[in-house]
Amino acid sequence: MASDLLRETERAAIISLKGNEPLLGIIAKASIEPTAEAPDWPFIRLEGTQSLPQGRGCTARAEVTFQIHTFAKPRYQGDPTTTPMVETARDYAGRINSAVVEAMQGHAYEIAGRRYRFIVRSSRLMQDGAERDAYHGIVNVLARAYQG
Repeated sequence: MASDLLRETERAAIISLKGNEPLLGIIAKASIEPTAEAPDWPFIRLEGTQSLPQGRGCTARAEVTFQIHTFAKPRYQGDPTTTPMVETARDYAGRINSAVVEAMQGHAYEIAGRRYRFIVRSSRLMQDGAERDAYHGIVNVLARAYQG
């Protein structure tokens, strides 16, 4: 049976993001793939994973695509009701999204004996449909996963 490597690739991407120091300078590690249904802002989620299996058993390999979604609201010096805005939602989401692109583009990782190479296919920034004062970024990634 061919392996689709969906979950393994998702885990590798999350480990890679959580280990990227420049990204962690912008967003807390706990905000990358948070477990809460309604996480604190800003946050990052991985979704839409698809796979094209290319091997069997211990030689399993796959091309896996997925999206990394970034969400941000305006950033303030302190309490948003009493302090000035220091960064718009659009700028903040754009900065996080760019850091995700840098963290993923062309990087290769080995995790649990399997190698992953991530290639960013595109990125996008838009106003979030559910939150008027928020912005949403999407990074489309192709991962090549194979036995190390």
